[in-house]
Amino acid sequence: MYKKTQVKFKTYKSDAAPFFFYIEIFPFDTSLIRNPNLFSLLKIIEKNPIIPIPMRVDRVFNGENSVIIRPREVISFQISEDQLAIINPHHFLSNGIKNLIYFSEIRSSEQFFKSLSSKDVISWWEATRFLYGNLSRLEEDFSAFLRAYLHTLVKSYIEGGDLVSAAIRYCQILEDICKKRMEQNKILMEINGEESNVKMYKSKVLTYYKKFKKVREKQHHPELIDIEIFNYSSNNWPKDATSIKRIESIIKKYIPLLIYDDLQECMLLNLKYLEENEKTIINPSSLIEEKIITIIDSKNFDDDFKKKNTWWKDFNNIEPDLFLEEIFQSLKIKGSGN
Repeated sequence: MYKKTQVKFKTYKSDAAPFFFYIEIFPFDTSLIRNPNLFSLLKIIEKNPIIPIPMRVDRVFNGENSVIIRPREVISFQISEDQLAIINPHHFLSNGIKNLIYFSEIRSSEQFFKSLSSKDVISWWEATRFLYGNLSRLEEDFSAFLRAYLHTLVKSYIEGGDLVSAAIRYCQILEDICKKRMEQNKILMEINGEESNVKMYKSKVLTYYKKFKKVREKQHHPELIDIEIFNYSSNNWPKDATSIKRIESIIKKYIPLLIYDDLQECMLLNLKYLEENEKTIINPSSLIEEKIITIIDSKNFDDDFKKKNTWWKDFNNIEPDLFLEEIFQSLKIKGSGN
C-alpha cells in the first residue's frame, strides 16, 4: 500500500511566527494570480487594504499558532484642533484576519489544489488569539506605521488635501523607519525581564569571479532572535503591558530583519508607482465608512474610550468561520473543507 502524503506547508516548531498588519495605499495586484476560479476572492481582497506582514499563510493553512504583534496603546492622532482619528482594534484586526485567511485560501489552492479546512483555520485562531509575544520594539514601530497613516492620508482626506502627496509622505515615513532599523542592525530582546540589544543580521563579504573579473559582494545573513511568549488561554488577559509576566512563558525564535525588509520593499515599490502615477490610491473614506478608523471629538478621548479600544484582549468576537463561509460561497463550494 502507498502511504498517503500529508499536504502541509513546512514549518518549524521553534518559529514563533509573529505578524501584524499595515495599511496599503493601492489595491492588490490581481494580475499576479492566474487561476480564474479565484477571481471572485481577489475582488474582495482588492478592496481591503489591511495587509498581513509577514504573510503567514502557512500557519493558517496548517492550523498552527502564530503571534499577533500588539500595540501597547490606543493608536490615535490629532487631525484638527478638536478631532482625533483612532484605529478601531476590532475592525482593524477583523479585516486583517479576513485578508490573511483569503490569502491563505489563494496560496493553498495554487500550491496544493486544496481549499482551507475550517477545523485548521479555527484551531489556528483559537490558539493565536491567546498568545502574547514580548516584542516592544516591533509594537512601537507598527504603532508608528498606523499613526503615520492617520496623520498623512486621513488628515489630508478630512482637510480635502492632495492624497497623492499624503501617500508619498506616508510611504516615505514607513520606508525611513525600516531603513533606520536595518542600518542600525539592532533589535530589542526582552527575556525574563532582562533587556538586551542584539544584531538582526551578520555581514559577510564574498569574493568571486564574474565574467573573468574579481567581484566583492557584501551579504547580510538574518539572525534568529529569541522571543518570550505568554499564553493567556487559561488566564485573564493582562490589563496593560506592565502585567505581562504573571504567568510562565516559553522561548521561541523569529527573524525581525525579514519584517523590515519586506515592508521597506513594499514602500519603495509604492513610491515608484506614485512617482509614475500608474495606480489609483485607495481612498481613506472606505476605512472610515467601515469603522476601521473612527473620527471622534477630542473631548471624548477619555479612559472609558481607551478601555474600549485597547489591543489587550483575546478578540473572541472575531469569528474566522464567517470569513470561511464567504470564501466557500464565493467559490461555490458545498461544505467547509476537511
